Amino acid sequence: MIIGIDVGNTAIKIAVQGESDVVVRRVSDHATMDTILKTLWNYSQAETAEVRIASVNRATANELITQTRAVAGDAVRFRQITWDDLPIAIATEHPERVGIDRLVGALGASYDYQRPLVVVDAGTTVTVDLVDTGAVYRGGAIVPGLEMQTAALAAGTDALPQINWQGACQSQDLLSPQNIPALDTVAAIRLGILSSVVGGIQRLVELYGNPQCVVVTGGDGDCVAAGLRSSANPDFDVELHPHLVCRTLANLDSAALSKTQASSTGLRQR
Repeated sequence: MIIGIDVGNTAIKIAVQGESDVVVRRVSDHATMDTILKTLWNYSQAETAEVRIASVNRATANELITQTRAVAGDAVRFRQITWDDLPIAIATEHPERVGIDRLVGALGASYDYQRPLVVVDAGTTVTVDLVDTGAVYRGGAIVPGLEMQTAALAAGTDALPQINWQGACQSQDLLSPQNIPALDTVAAIRLGILSSVVGGIQRLVELYGNPQCVVVTGGDGDCVAAGLRSSANPDFDVELHPHLVCRTLANLDSAALSKTQASSTGLRQR
């Protein structure tokens, strides 16, 4: 059994490679380590498991590994995925500094669509990355995520409240004409932040040469994807894959996880 774990700054997602499909479980942002361990143990207790971790939160990942080994022993084998484990060419100056979640997401999207595309990961931050055909990662941009921008407004002002984005886009399209302009403070904050993020993504897609596919993932991916679709932009398709990183980890062929070599062109490739 292969288990992929995406350890982010605010959430953990677990994907399990089954006989016919990959099952995904998102562990709550506020889950205790006991909850995470129980979830992982329920998946792995039937057989020896290989657990692949892509983490941007080293402390949480290390705690997860230590506590799981204490409970499961040799029944669980851990592998922390790094940039040079992945079958992807990386056209950046310092590939080791690129968030591993960005690289895994780029690889998964490239496998799925086989054409130039943009990957948007809307989590604690919003990353907007360009990927060429053949799994070539070209780099990208980073902006504060929806929750981070909301927290900054609340911390920097006396009257503006801290609001929660969870579920905000499930019952309504925040950028639909009937919701513009906003008629109360909470709606105004959501409209301002989401429209700025969506507008920034659209501008970056233009600067990247207008790839015709934008793949959206991450905890706030539903809001961002809905915002992009409501803009009625005919220049690119919007594809929502909420669990792109952990699914890619679980699906990746073991034979493909081999060390990479640097080429004279500056691309790190297989």
